[in-house]
Amino acid sequence: MSTPQENPDDGLSPGPDRDFASRDQLRAMAHPVRMEIVERVGRRGTARAADIAADLGIAANSVSYHLRTLARGGVVVEAPEAARDKRDRVWKLAQVDFTHAPAHDGAVDDEYLSASAATTLAAIDGIRSGWIAESARRRAHRPEPEDSQAPAMLFSSPMRLSRQQARELFASVQEKLLEYNRLNRDPNGADLPGDPDSEGSAQDVRVLFTVLGARRNTEQDADPARSAEAPAPHSGTESPSSRA
Repeated sequence: MSTPQENPDDGLSPGPDRDFASRDQLRAMAHPVRMEIVERVGRRGTARAADIAADLGIAANSVSYHLRTLARGGVVVEAPEAARDKRDRVWKLAQVDFTHAPAHDGAVDDEYLSASAATTLAAIDGIRSGWIAESARRRAHRPEPEDSQAPAMLFSSPMRLSRQQARELFASVQEKLLEYNRLNRDPNGADLPGDPDSEGSAQDVRVLFTVLGARRNTEQDADPARSAEAPAPHSGTESPSSRA
């Protein structure tokens, strides 16, 4: 799922054959647990509440409640073709992805933008919670064998880019994401059986980056020499148990 783009010619917005997420879909997904459920249903292809409950370690009745909310919003639909009988409720995603409509789209209004922002914040909260849980798990099991898992990495780096450079960055990252998805997932987004198409076990990786808008002019912006003297800070962190 990606957030709205401001420019219709940025080369990043979906093509005419892709459905944007509706306001009701975004509203339904604006909760960290429901974001997790959407991801799990998509990765499984089809899923029951019990499947998702086992994946996430939460009660099945809570998952059922969130699935009903997602169904009312049009995010998931029933998949009777995968059910064992008429009482068996199996779910699948209503569409392959839920890209937010760009601001120039006629369907975008204040309510849509609010729903988009709420869904994005839920995604950020989900990433934060996942990072906290993984860091705690690694601290509890340190030291781990060197070959147990890839390090839990978190990287942050503010950048100063032109609009064209930002578009090129988004496009290059998107191309790489699509490449790996083609290797490890089917055309509907479900995980392919077994481990990824490479050596090693599967790792959960989440990618999040954004353009924050026009930068205010500063003295350094006006003086390239001063700007060169003050590189932007960046940080890369990993859990203590994974440091070399």
